[in-house]
Amino acid sequence: AILGSSQFFCMRTQVCFVMFASKAFAASSVEHLLVGRVPSSVRRTLDIALAHGGSAVNSLQAAELLEQRDTCAVSAIFAVADELRRRRVGETVTYVVNRNIQFTNVCVKRCGFCAFSRTATSKGTKVSAGAHNNVQEEGYFLPTEEIVRRAKEAASMGATEICVQAGLPPVMQPSLYEEIAQAIKNAVPHCHLHAFSPEEVLYGARTSR
Repeated sequence: AILGSSQFFCMRTQVCFVMFASKAFAASSVEHLLVGRVPSSVRRTLDIALAHGGSAVNSLQAAELLEQRDTCAVSAIFAVADELRRRRVGETVTYVVNRNIQFTNVCVKRCGFCAFSRTATSKGTKVSAGAHNNVQEEGYFLPTEEIVRRAKEAASMGATEICVQAGLPPVMQPSLYEEIAQAIKNAVPHCHLHAFSPEEVLYGARTSR
């Protein structure tokens, strides 16, 4: 992924302040960055990427790129990523019409950055669609029918993707995520389902043991 996306990076003003926003930015300019203060191993990896594409970079080489903190090295990595993106898709920007459905804000975690979730007051009650038991006053849990209604509404307005992400309900029914995904696909089979974060997948797997 590090070699497949466009990046704009503002650095400390001492060295290598680079912004790649011009359509006229040529591959030769990218290659010019791969000399000088860029570490030789990083330079070799970026040479490989430029010559053969990002897929030619192995996992150890990719890990080394991710570990770079030197501003010149990071600038070169971003430049190569931008150049590979330009070669593959050009300058056309695309988008998808979607809808986020957050079916609950009840969560067993207390992530310090999250202002969305409401922690359940009890972890001893199983949560099913439509339940509002043992949560703080601001907690909610959408019934499956409402989730489906929102998905259909989005599709009727031109959405081609439905996103589903929410809190981690306490003592969740093992089949909950599967039931939500199946209900949405049954209702709007033509819509791409972009559902559940890695944290939710892990939580669902542990719950279903």
